[in-house]
Amino acid sequence: MKIRNIIILVLALTVANSVRATIGPGHVNGKITNITSVTTGILVRIDSSIVPENCTSGQAWMQIKQENTAMITMIMTAWTLGRNVTIYTSPTTSSYCNVIQVDPAES
Repeated sequence: MKIRNIIILVLALTVANSVRATIGPGHVNGKITNITSVTTGILVRIDSSIVPENCTSGQAWMQIKQENTAMITMIMTAWTLGRNVTIYTSPTTSSYCNVIQVDPAES
């Protein structure tokens, strides 16, 4: 009986840990919580407005430029399906962090 309880505890902790967003120097992983469009492309927010460490503009939005149609399609699909994503960014001098890759995470 104790082994069963330990297994349940380990599984519960694993699931709880996998739901949180993770942040790195040039990436963020988590659930898309909001998207919007602007004249220059799509803006994306992850979890509670977290951004990668290299995004220092103070903005919670990360921009996918309009010409990056494959990434826009990927983010729209992930948003529609409620999938987690990993977004890789490069710092920029504009007001939004520049998205350079969108990777849908396995649920």
